[in-house]
Amino acid sequence: MRLDTQRDTVMLVDDDDLSLGLAAAILGDQSFRTEVHSSGESAWARLAAHSENVLAVVLDRQMPGMAGLEVLMRMKQSPTCREVPVVFLSGLSSNEEIARGIAAGAFYYVTKPYEPLLLRRVVNAAISDFQQRLRFRARLESTANAIGLLEAGIFNFRTIEEAQALAELLSKICPNPDAAVTGLWQLLLNAVEHGNLGLTYEEKAVLLADGQWQQEIEQRLRSPERALKYASVRVERRRDAILFRITDQGTGFDPQPYLEFDPERATHAHGRGIAMARLLSFDALSYNAIGNSVEASIALRLA
Repeated sequence: MRLDTQRDTVMLVDDDDLSLGLAAAILGDQSFRTEVHSSGESAWARLAAHSENVLAVVLDRQMPGMAGLEVLMRMKQSPTCREVPVVFLSGLSSNEEIARGIAAGAFYYVTKPYEPLLLRRVVNAAISDFQQRLRFRARLESTANAIGLLEAGIFNFRTIEEAQALAELLSKICPNPDAAVTGLWQLLLNAVEHGNLGLTYEEKAVLLADGQWQQEIEQRLRSPERALKYASVRVERRRDAILFRITDQGTGFDPQPYLEFDPERATHAHGRGIAMARLLSFDALSYNAIGNSVEASIALRLA
């Protein structure tokens, strides 16, 4: 994985030396540095002092003293490291325990015992999502704000690159562009890959594992039956809210399982996008009956 920021370190936190050494060995040949901590206190002291080079924290749930959940909660209360992704590495594998971690802000989970490849995939997924947010933020800070004058409009798009550019553009009309851009990106991406290109959840899992996702997307975009398909986003600024309606030309899907964080998918390398959009970016989000159109809104504070 190519790193696009100055962040280069994944922190591994576990009071079990054997488990800590195993995780370090599994992740040791990746494109990032690993840094080990044997207690929650040590990890938190490091994060509180300087977290600017941290890509992710792989955190054991159960530790004497400061447990993993407490470290996570302190991170979420800190303006300097609240966005750093946490991967819980734990023997607490029940759906209830995983749900507790998700509710606290850990959207990535690996349960012990685990396959080495699974740890790599989930950690890399956490890093990839985080880096995407950082890249969006950097570009938002460097572009002009004329789009903020937009009152209403319709935009058509076909490709992943167009979806990304459009997410960045439309976030500029929102009161918190940094939060809005992630949700818009996830919904626009879903309209392309799962909507128009018909990529299923199971197919994406295999393609990501094999490193063939981008190649498959490009191939499907060139296929005769999909070459003319496009998705659209209609945006409208009202007095009390900004509304987005994103529609694709696919056959639709059942969105209900993806509106909430599902503990059973917490160990997967993908499948969090819609739930993250709903939780972190929008005040309301709903799909039509067949799942090929979604409406999301951001409330505006009335003067």
